[in-house]
Amino acid sequence: MDNIIKITWWSPIVENLKNISLKGIQITCPICNEKGILTTRWIKGPSLKPLYILHLNKGKVENVCELSEEQSLEIRNNNFIKKSDIKNLLKQKKPFVLFSGGKDSLATIIYLNDITKEVNSELTAIYVDTTAGLPENTAYVRKVCKYLKIQLKVVKPKVDYFTLVKKWGIPSYNYRWCCRELKIKPIEEFLCSVKEPKVVFDGIRAAESFVRKQYIPIWYHPGFKCLSVSPIFYWSNDDVISLINCNGIPKTLLHSLGTSTECWCGAYKTEKDFKKLYDLNKDMFDKLVKVEKENKNHYTFLYKNKQKIPLKKLERQILKNKIIKN
Repeated sequence: MDNIIKITWWSPIVENLKNISLKGIQITCPICNEKGILTTRWIKGPSLKPLYILHLNKGKVENVCELSEEQSLEIRNNNFIKKSDIKNLLKQKKPFVLFSGGKDSLATIIYLNDITKEVNSELTAIYVDTTAGLPENTAYVRKVCKYLKIQLKVVKPKVDYFTLVKKWGIPSYNYRWCCRELKIKPIEEFLCSVKEPKVVFDGIRAAESFVRKQYIPIWYHPGFKCLSVSPIFYWSNDDVISLINCNGIPKTLLHSLGTSTECWCGAYKTEKDFKKLYDLNKDMFDKLVKVEKENKNHYTFLYKNKQKIPLKKLERQILKNKIIKN
């Protein structure tokens, strides 16, 4: 009985940090004033996850301090990610970067690509074909990876969006089945096939939203079964644009749209977005019109002043405006 190892929620975190020094997450605990490792724990429900300090001795956890909301806020505002941490991770783990083709993930892959050359590592990009994206976006992702000479792995859901939307309805801000089914699951399934110690980088930034500002840049992802790192977490929008513009990277019309182009499932999309889609890819627009028509609950992608705005009605407005302009 004494030989049984007790598995706790922090066990995989400690295992992933074994023999690797990440100075950015080493802080003085505001509760016990001892040095420890900052981490978080994924809990279903609240977007604001609790923060903890793990106090280790010879690789084993001796004590765990859970921070209050006030303490967590202070820590979040003074937490950093160091380039040396990124180098250590690239040296000791097989690195993957989530690449959607958007500007944040583009800046991330450029930044990481430069660092991998410094440490003689090889980066693999993971692109999720959500089956609700634009072919122009997929082509752009392939072009960038070829330009940067980075290996690309394309993953996709087992069941496509247009099949699932008939079953579950149009996704919305409060009903986001799309993210889990179309993005997270395909990534998890691929990463589970990677047996080597690994790390996943993403383009999440604190400046994107209030919710993302509450994240921390290094944490253990229970679905990916590895550390998840956001190397440009504290970058401003100007930082992102500056890096993209000074690297000779292939440019695309997609970056001028001001909206995500790898997924048109419906969640977070606005009237302005769908107007852009109409001009950019009429075939996708028509497919979404059909989704609304076949939706059993008669939901629409757009609501304004608590009123449904079917895409077919939006199309009539677009055509009417074009006639007036001409």
